[in-house]
Amino acid sequence: MGQELHDPAGPGLGNLNGHADPAAHSPRAYLRTAKAIADDVAAKHATDVDRRAVFPTQTVSALAEAGLLSAVVPRPAGGLGLDLSLIVRVASILGRGCGSSAMIWAMHQMQLACLVRHGALTTPTLAGLLDAIVAENLLLASVTSEKGSGSSIHRSHAAVEPDDVGLRLHKEAPTVSYGAQAGFFLIPARRDPQAEPEDQVAVIVRRDQVSLQQVGGWNPMGMRGTCSPPLRIEAHFDRAQILPDPFGVVAAHTLVPLSQILWSAVWIGMATEALSRAARAVEARSSRSGTNSVDRRMAEADQILTSLEAQLDDAVRLYHAADRGAVPRNDRFKTRMNALKIAASTSTVQVAQLALGMCGIAGYLEDGPLSVARMLRDLYSGQVMVSNDWLIDANAAAAVSLRR
Repeated sequence: MGQELHDPAGPGLGNLNGHADPAAHSPRAYLRTAKAIADDVAAKHATDVDRRAVFPTQTVSALAEAGLLSAVVPRPAGGLGLDLSLIVRVASILGRGCGSSAMIWAMHQMQLACLVRHGALTTPTLAGLLDAIVAENLLLASVTSEKGSGSSIHRSHAAVEPDDVGLRLHKEAPTVSYGAQAGFFLIPARRDPQAEPEDQVAVIVRRDQVSLQQVGGWNPMGMRGTCSPPLRIEAHFDRAQILPDPFGVVAAHTLVPLSQILWSAVWIGMATEALSRAARAVEARSSRSGTNSVDRRMAEADQILTSLEAQLDDAVRLYHAADRGAVPRNDRFKTRMNALKIAASTSTVQVAQLALGMCGIAGYLEDGPLSVARMLRDLYSGQVMVSNDWLIDANAAAAVSLRR
């Protein structure tokens, strides 16, 4: 039997409108705010969020109060209108405090970007839905996973079909991050029951238009606070809630590259925190021994992180260039984004493993200021968030024509 999920009513997720006028804030101020939330709220609750696999309500509330839940939304639409390079830095900063909190924030920004860039600024119904999300600080979750589709988001079994009052769809999703806490959902599905699996649209629905039933548990190794159990979803909606661009366009132009960029930023933030703890451990050993202790693993880990940061910066520049039309969104663009995700999801684990070695037993323990256990477990999730094997196969196939 599934468990029926009701409307979210947690503090800070419905009616927080007290954040300051975004025009009064500079980029540096946003970064300071993000760091304060990461240090004073996210990090403070991270152990409990991880241990009990509970949603990081306090951190999301703090982000809402600061206006950062609407970071990607343009200022005329009520958001902060932050540039992608700044959003990437915020994601990394939050990742240092709590990986689950940072991932929720990053995924929310990805979904908002899909709405903003594919209809909400030009279509009245979608604009009204965006207004509600921003005004009420509601989370927007994605329902891209589907039973039987493997790692591909480009094929759907679920289809949009007519019902007595409008349209409906039914979807079996193996994972829906923060689904029980979301106020809106972005759901890809086939255009109609006769459409091919790749002929998809994207639908945005309000929480009161959706019936959610949890059909499994959530007890993962890491990223436990994302609260991503399998859900059975029944949605009823109007045709005007379908984004005008096909989902293939939404995915190629926005969702997929932003996912690869922002996920990587979060992972780099977590690895940076692990390495910082390792540096403190090395310094403490030097202080105890009275010598200038050197651990060559620090140089190796620092080199890996520096390379990843450069690759991330390059991906952000490439994304901006594609938006300007300066480069095409072709196989080369896709392989560069795939390569970032593959590198970040594997090499950050390597950094955390090196940090564990430098911290020793203090890093292995779940508690304490030098523990890197949570970061290491969280970082392993990156390799299964869109399977690296699937991305490597795609890049290998593309490389035949790109390198000949």
